[in-house]
Amino acid sequence: MPCLECENGLWRFGESGKCQYSSKSECETANADYYAEEIEKNNNMEEKKKYYGDEEHDYHFNFTTEMMEKLHTTGELEVNVEKDGDEMSILFTYDVVREEETYDALTNSLLDDELDEYIVKLTNSIKKL
Repeated sequence: MPCLECENGLWRFGESGKCQYSSKSECETANADYYAEEIEKNNNMEEKKKYYGDEEHDYHFNFTTEMMEKLHTTGELEVNVEKDGDEMSILFTYDVVREEETYDALTNSLLDDELDEYIVKLTNSIKKL
């Protein structure tokens, strides 16, 4: 956010700042902490670039552990991302096979086999009578 000159010849910090500084350098000095943060942010961009993009990919997205748990548990994860000022809402989906469904199918299969065995035994017992 730069220091901007006001119509009355004073300077302000950013679009919404008060016209209170007599020179641009006074404005910049008074807001040095902002500039230091911007310099630090820019220095960290190379490190962050490996997560957010490179020449081979349009965008990199890093799933957190919590995001992966939600995706695997519910089968859906909605994420809002911003790149170059454009915002996107992305819905990730995953075909979840819930444990209950797996156990239900297994249980039914076992019960069917046991029931078949029981019917055969019962039929054989009746034939003996």
